[in-house]
Amino acid sequence: MNQELLTQTLRTVQREREAMLFDVSFAWVQRLITEEGEEQLTERLDAAIPHTWPWEVVADLVGILVGMTRDNGAAIFRSAEGWLREGTNLRRIQIVLAQHRYPFFHDPAAMERILSGIAQRFPAVADRCADLITSRKRVKD
Repeated sequence: MNQELLTQTLRTVQREREAMLFDVSFAWVQRLITEEGEEQLTERLDAAIPHTWPWEVVADLVGILVGMTRDNGAAIFRSAEGWLREGTNLRRIQIVLAQHRYPFFHDPAAMERILSGIAQRFPAVADRCADLITSRKRVKD
């Protein structure tokens, strides 16, 4: 992973996050995708991004990536759902739960079971898990 490119991308996302307007970030993320490729990108980014970066910045990076990958984030969400199934890394869980998409969308029972377990283990995300479970029940497949 090109650490210099990754750091500049994260800095740009962080700066634009503060303004709540992502503009230049898209160009940096596209460059990251072009240079690094999409294959196992979520896992490679997770391994390459130091934990000193706030999870919120990483979550925004992932959110931008979702819309820019060839598969519209399908591979990203497969990895993300794996992180939730694993349910042991709060940082990863926070990154996934910050996305604007229901995890396990086509399996609401699994979503409820997994998020309920996460909520019990990690009180910091319990409200977000409850919100997702409640709002998912209102969505029809």
